[in-house]
Amino acid sequence: MKEAKAMRLRYSARRQSFKAFTLIELLVVIAIIGILVSLLLPAVQQVRESARRIQCANQLKQMVLGTLNYESANRKFPPGFTFPYNTMWSAMILPHIEQGNLYSQIDVEGDWTASPNREALGVALDIFLCPSASIVPVQFDESMGNDRVNSCYLAVSSGLRDREAGELPWCGMGKYQGYPESDGVFFVNSKTRAAEITDGLSNTLVLGESIPDQEFLDVDFAGNVQKVDHWILGSNEMNDVPPPANSNEISECLGSTAVPINSLDIADAPIDFKELCFGSAHISGVNMGFADGHITFLSDQVDAQVYSAMGTRAGAEVVNRLD
Repeated sequence: MKEAKAMRLRYSARRQSFKAFTLIELLVVIAIIGILVSLLLPAVQQVRESARRIQCANQLKQMVLGTLNYESANRKFPPGFTFPYNTMWSAMILPHIEQGNLYSQIDVEGDWTASPNREALGVALDIFLCPSASIVPVQFDESMGNDRVNSCYLAVSSGLRDREAGELPWCGMGKYQGYPESDGVFFVNSKTRAAEITDGLSNTLVLGESIPDQEFLDVDFAGNVQKVDHWILGSNEMNDVPPPANSNEISECLGSTAVPINSLDIADAPIDFKELCFGSAHISGVNMGFADGHITFLSDQVDAQVYSAMGTRAGAEVVNRLD
């Protein structure tokens, strides 16, 4: 009996030695886990953003190669947009970015407010949407009266012109009233040949990222209310010469390096700057594509003169590669 009692006492002592966690101890453990997660989460987010930026660069690479393949087949780069048809460069390169089926369904010399072009405007193409940008793929556009696909990429039209309204000359113009055509690779009815890019293919930008934001409204240099909208395929609002309203909408598909990167984030920047700027949802910079096919991530702190020079095709500037 004594031995049995002793065993029970030892068993009871062992049970008492294994106490449950107190509330304070649980809270401490939870706090430690929370600290570890908070330390790990930024690193995970950074890795994810890096992957999205690389995916965006790959999409841009495909489009740049599309323009080069177009140039190889036609001995000229695609036009920034055609007039009077208002077919954009993005429509012209469809066969060269594995979108030949969609290209076969549109009429590049047809009306974009009528079939079949009207329906094509609503076909979402992931290649034109940066994975880091929170952009609605398809959005209703009141000016066209139907759904249109947003775009996160613009063609480079100028390195010197910073407006599409008000006083001339404008970005994206052809020759008009003594003014020379826009100084970049892409503009209205442009037929730029590789040989005409005398600054060098590796020094000249052709495409880049830009974020549409149709919620942002402001008055342009001509006094007209504008929004920051970028689209693909075609439009009915662009012109080859200044219209009576003294403003244009070439920023639907063209941009300029004469305005700062990410001007959309600069509170007091004019709406023309916000419409024409290249920018991104990435941290501190933007993916840009050059005429030789290489892609560079440009810091938004890049020297303004260097950035401007990269947007011109024949400015005789010396530009060192930044990648």
